[in-house]
Amino acid sequence: MKNVIKLIFLLLIGNTLVAYGQKKITTQSLFWNRYYLKLTISEQWAIRQEIEERAYWFPWRQHQFLLRTHLEKKLGKDWNTALGFTYFIQTLPHNPNIKNTENNTELRPQIEFAYKQNISNKISLHHRYWSEYRFMEQSNHQIEYKNNRSRYKIELRYKPTNKLTLKAFDEIFLNFGHNIVNNTFDQNRYGLSFQYMPYKNFGFEIGYLNWFQERSSGIDYYNRHIIRCTIHHSINLKK
Repeated sequence: MKNVIKLIFLLLIGNTLVAYGQKKITTQSLFWNRYYLKLTISEQWAIRQEIEERAYWFPWRQHQFLLRTHLEKKLGKDWNTALGFTYFIQTLPHNPNIKNTENNTELRPQIEFAYKQNISNKISLHHRYWSEYRFMEQSNHQIEYKNNRSRYKIELRYKPTNKLTLKAFDEIFLNFGHNIVNNTFDQNRYGLSFQYMPYKNFGFEIGYLNWFQERSSGIDYYNRHIIRCTIHHSINLKK
């Protein structure tokens, strides 16, 4: 158990410490507000739906908006897979002090594989891999394929009671494609949160997320401090 905790700690700080040694870091504060719905269709199938609004805090201005849908299938032995699609809007430029903005659309088909590793009755380790195919709006407003992005997330969960779950996580993003020159490392996100479910099918989660992102130049970075609030809602459609 001690070795597992050490591994999580190293993953949480390792990638970000390397990037922090670089120059030209822009620091920003954001607030993310999300609604997460899970529709259970059968013992094996479920639909997951996310709606999230992301905004700068100081000053207040929209940053991003996304709609994400996944069709999930359980594979057995704590494995599952999913096919998904994300509709994503960015408000540009990435500077909350600039008032003249424009929206840019991105479309992302994606594939997911996930595994839950039970360490004890109250502690579990969750592994999630996403492969995203990114189609972005160009200056002529046409949507064109840009690159593939791989994401790996590891999350430690501690559940002291049936209603409360504490989480610590780290996720790394890597870009692949002929358009990627300087920023194969895209970003790293790590954070902590607690989820409280007063009802079996309804609850909320609040946490802190650090988002460290390399820009296309390869020498400029964003360091974003984020407060994230989530409403969790599940509906069982099984007969």
